[in-house]
Order: sequence, then structure tokens, then C-alpha cells
Amino acid sequence: MDEEEDDSHRKSGKKNSASNELDFNVEALEDKMKDIVERLKKTYSTMRAGRASPALLDSIVVPHSTGNTPLKDLAQVIVKDPQNLIVTVQDNSLLKAIDKAIRTSELNLNPLEDTKGLRIPIPKHVTPLFLTFSPTTNKSREKLVTIAKKNAENARQKIRHVRQEGLKDLKKDVRDGFPVDDGNKLAKKFQVIVDKYTKDIDDVLKAKTKEIQNS
Repeated sequence: MDEEEDDSHRKSGKKNSASNELDFNVEALEDKMKDIVERLKKTYSTMRAGRASPALLDSIVVPHSTGNTPLKDLAQVIVKDPQNLIVTVQDNSLLKAIDKAIRTSELNLNPLEDTKGLRIPIPKHVTPLFLTFSPTTNKSREKLVTIAKKNAENARQKIRHVRQEGLKDLKKDVRDGFPVDDGNKLAKKFQVIVDKYTKDIDDVLKAKTKEIQNS
């Protein structure tokens, strides 16, 4: 395309395959997917059968006066020792709701309120919840595998969201004048990348499941 044609193309508002003005940014989208996989790996690195892990409570959602909020947004979860987690909140009015959310979850945990015997510094006005974990059993392994699967599915959902975001931008670029054929080629290349990170999640889950079952 010569300068006259290129100038005419810009004036028309259309985008060509060499344009740097595309809303579709495959590098940025891939970075998001890479981060999703890395976060899953980080979560799995804290999960051990028969051992307390803050990640075990990631799925807990607490109903309260202002709506439903993930536990991690309301409280701090700390490992006291291999068999105990401590959940602390600055707003003690949320304590009963958090206690109930944990008790009624599928994790089969029974929080105990206690303000004594803590091995970590906690402000006097903060009331902790102790979560005690039994020694490793087949049942506890199964529960941990279930949690690992839920974490993996959450990661897959995030990957799908990134895919939808990317395709939405690409469709907009095509509407704005980006060649349809080039758009289709980019969409196919993008799907290959999406499939790669989805498989990465499956592989990470498979490895974690094997680790838990062999522990």
C-alpha cells in the first residue's frame, strides 16, 4: 500500500492487518491467561493433605447484611500449625456469619471460638476462629481433591472470560474495518493459545491430584 492509499485508509477510519490500533491485543490477553495459571499453581503450592492451608477456605462465601462476600475479602486466614487455621476479623459482628458459612460448607470443618493460646500476635479486639484438621485419611484426601478441582474450574472460567473479552475486541476491530479474513486468522491463532492455557490448567490439576492421593 503506497502513501496515498495508506493516507486514504486512515481517513476512512478502517484498520488494516498491519495496524497498531487494534483493540485486540493478543500479547496482553496471553499475559492474563498466564497469570491465571500461575495463580492456580501458587494456590496449589499451599495445599497439603492433612495440613492446614488458607487455600482450603477460598471457596467460602459469607452472606451478611450487605450481600455475599468471599471470606478472603472479609478476614485474614493464617496457618497456626499443621492442623490449625486461624481466621481473624476486624469487625466482630461478622464472626457468626463467617462461622456459619464455614460450618455449612462442604468442607466439614467446625470452627471454635477462642481468644487464648494464640502463637501469633492478634489485636485484643479481634476474635479468632480456630479450624482444626484431622490427620490425613482417604476422606480428607477426597475433600482436598474436590477443592483442587473447584480451583481448577474457577481458573478455566477465568480463561473463558479472557477468550470472550478477546473475541469481543476482535469483532469490534472487524466492524471498524479490519479485514474479515485476517480477523478469522487471528481468531484461530488466539484459540490455539486459549487451548494451551486450558491444557496447562488440566495438567496442573492432574499433577496436584496425584500428589494428594499419594500423600
